[in-house]
Amino acid sequence: MGRGFWIVAILVGALFFFGIGYVVSPASGDAEFQKMLEASTHVKSFRGVYVGSTQTSTHAERLWELDCNRGILHKQTQELPTGGNALELKEDLFVVGADQKYTRNTDGTWQQSKYTAAQYSASWYCDTMAQGNLRDILPDFRAMLRSATFGKGDKKTVNGLRCQDWKFTMHSKNSGVRGTVCIGLEDHLPYEMTTDDGGHYSYTDYNRSLQFDGPDGVQQAASSN
Repeated sequence: MGRGFWIVAILVGALFFFGIGYVVSPASGDAEFQKMLEASTHVKSFRGVYVGSTQTSTHAERLWELDCNRGILHKQTQELPTGGNALELKEDLFVVGADQKYTRNTDGTWQQSKYTAAQYSASWYCDTMAQGNLRDILPDFRAMLRSATFGKGDKKTVNGLRCQDWKFTMHSKNSGVRGTVCIGLEDHLPYEMTTDDGGHYSYTDYNRSLQFDGPDGVQQAASSN
């Protein structure tokens, strides 16, 4: 145990210290996820797509489109049930403002009903996103900042935009999810998220005017409000 041993021990200790600091330091992942949270509060519209599987299906696709300038939310879910041969349309909702809801029938027509839920209206989603608390159609930034550790990945291009990949691991008693989030280099918004259970999320069209496949005349009426 001579001088060489102690030199190696000191080097190993230094590498361990800086390695841990690299993962959890506020100057790295925490700072970037904080910027992402703050950037999301200024989003007025976006489109998200999820592809993965559920407990009852071998393949699921979900689309959500939110336009807070017109107060419109469109959500669609399709699944390939276990043992099925084709995707089935499970849900197609078009929600306007705080109390208008349209459901697409199997024949392609839309049926209007009064939206009475306190949550999940278009207005609720927009208000929640402006507060940085949106958690089911965007990554749960606040939970990640509270209980995740981060590791820096590679830069890449997603849907034509450059972003920085960040690996994350949740450390809460309710979630041990691991995955990656690719954060835009310029706008700090998320463009892709993957989870270790095979889920893939992509996010596009931030603050753009969205065209919806919705009930006739509803979009124009919402735009005039």
